[in-house]
Amino acid sequence: MEAIGEDLRAHGGTAHDADGGLPRLPRLHTVPRKASQHRGAASSGQDLMAGLAVQIAAAALGAPDVLASSSYLEAAEFAARAEDLARGVEYLQLLGAGAVHRTRTQAITHRAVTSPADDGCRNTAEFLRLRLRIPIREARRRLILAHQVLPATNLTGEPLPPPRPHLAAAITPTTNTDTGVPEPGHGPAVSSHAATIITATLDRLQHHATTQILDAIEDNLPKAACATDPDFLTRLAQRWTDIIDADGTEPTEEALRHTQGAFIRKPRHGLHHVEIFATTDQYEHLLTVMNSATNPRATARTAASPDSQDSSGRPDRTRPLAADNPTEHGARGHTPLPDLDRRTRAQKQLDGLVAAAKTALATNALPGTGGSRPQVIATIRYQDLFPANPDPSTAKDRSAKRGSGTFAFTGPIPAATLRKMACDADIIPALLGTTGEILDLGRKTRLFTPAQRNALTARDQGCTFPNCTIPAPWCEAHHITYWSRGGPTTTSNGTLLCSHHHHLIHKEQWAITTAASGTPAFIPPPHIDPTQTPQQNHYFKPPPPPRPRQ
Repeated sequence: MEAIGEDLRAHGGTAHDADGGLPRLPRLHTVPRKASQHRGAASSGQDLMAGLAVQIAAAALGAPDVLASSSYLEAAEFAARAEDLARGVEYLQLLGAGAVHRTRTQAITHRAVTSPADDGCRNTAEFLRLRLRIPIREARRRLILAHQVLPATNLTGEPLPPPRPHLAAAITPTTNTDTGVPEPGHGPAVSSHAATIITATLDRLQHHATTQILDAIEDNLPKAACATDPDFLTRLAQRWTDIIDADGTEPTEEALRHTQGAFIRKPRHGLHHVEIFATTDQYEHLLTVMNSATNPRATARTAASPDSQDSSGRPDRTRPLAADNPTEHGARGHTPLPDLDRRTRAQKQLDGLVAAAKTALATNALPGTGGSRPQVIATIRYQDLFPANPDPSTAKDRSAKRGSGTFAFTGPIPAATLRKMACDADIIPALLGTTGEILDLGRKTRLFTPAQRNALTARDQGCTFPNCTIPAPWCEAHHITYWSRGGPTTTSNGTLLCSHHHHLIHKEQWAITTAASGTPAFIPPPHIDPTQTPQQNHYFKPPPPPRPRQ
C-alpha cells in the first residue's frame, strides 16, 4: 500500500528545487507493513512485473535496429504485435486498479494503524492519479471498467462473477485448455478503451431495453470490436442506441429557453465570439452551409438571377412591402395583438441564422459540392416517415413516434423532426423507388444528374470504399463499369467515392461489383487479401441491433 511521504514543510517550510523553481510535490513511498502469509504471493507478483518490465525495455531498445531494415509488411506485423501487447498491458492496468481499490477499501474499513486514508487522497481515483501520473478521468475509467469486467467477492469472501460476463471474456487473455498457459497471440481480444465504449452503451440503454436485448448487445458489440476500430464501434453503438431509444429525451420548451440560442460573447484578441446551442436540425442546416466553404469538392457558382428575383424567378421578399406593415397605414388606432412569441432574444438570433442558411440553400447561389448544389439531405425508411398509425392520441402511439432518419453531417435524427421538415417547401424529399424509372437516363448522359446524385447520396451516404468515413457531399460519383467501356449513367451503375479512393479504383487493382442487395462491394487485390473476398463499407449504414436469443 502506498502513502504520502513525510511532510516536507516539517523541514523548514515548503521544499523547492535547487534552482529556486516551483515547489516539489510530496513523494510517495511504500508504507511498512507487517509480515503476512501473502508476502510470498506479493513477492512473486513483484518479480513477475519486474521481469516483464525488463523484457519490454529490452524490446524497446532493440526495436529501432530491427525496424531500420524491415519491410513494409514486417513493420506492419511488428505494429500489430505491439498492439496485442498493449491490450495485455491494459488488462494488467485494470487488474492493478481493481486490486488497489479493493485493498485500499479493506484497509480503511478495518481501520488499520497505517491507514491508506492518511495519504491525503480523497479516494482511489485520486490516489491512482498521483501514484501513476495519469489523468483523473483515466483513473476513474479504469476503476469503473474494472468493476464491470473483473470478478469480485462478497462480504463472506465468496467469489462473484463479473457484472458483464461477455465483455469480461473478450477482455481477458485466453489460455491453452490443456496446459492453462497463455499462448502467443491469444491476449485480450478487445482493448480496454473499446470495452469502455461498450459499457457506456449498455449503461445508456439499461432503462430503455429488456434484459434479453442488453445481453444480446453485450454479446455482439465485443465481436464487432474484434473486427473494427473504435471509431466504427462508437458509430455502431450509437446507431443501436438510436434504434432502441429512437425518441430519446426530448428537451422541454422551458429547458430550451434556458440553453438554446446564439449568444454573442465578448470579443477575444480582436475576434468576435458567437456561442451557439442548437437542436439537431438547426445544426444540420449550419453544417450544410459551412460545408460549402470547407468542402474540397466545392466549385464556384455565379448567380444568374437579377437582384429583384431569386434563382427560382420569384420576387425578392427581403424588403418589406407597404401591406406588410399595416400599423403604419391607418392601423395605429387598433389595439395591438398580444405577443405570443415566447422565444428569448438568443433563440430569435439563432432562428435568424438558420433562416439565412435555409435561404442560401434555396437560392442555388452557394458553391457546388461534388456535382450538386449544397442542400440538406435526410435518409429515412418509408415506414418510419409515414407510420401506419399516425394518430398520437391512440393507445398504440408509441409505434408512430419511433424510428429515425440520418442527416449527411449530423447523423441520426428523429422521424418526428423529419416529418416537420418535410412540410417546408424549400426541402425536397428524395425517395428511392424500386425500379428508378425517372433516375435512369441510359447512355445519353455521361455525367450524373443532380437527381441521380441525390439518389446515390441517399443510398450510399458517403464513400463506399471499405472503412472510409468521408461523407457524401465530399465524394464524387463514379461509374462502376466505366463509361468508356459501355457503362450506362444510371444509379445502379454508380457509386460515391472520395477523391483518394476514386484515384485508387482507377489504378484497377481493386474491382467493384454489385452485391445481392444492390449496393457496391469491393474486391481487394491478391496481395491485400489472397481470398479476394468482397468487402463493403458499413460505416454509414451499421447493421441493426441484435435480436434477443431465444
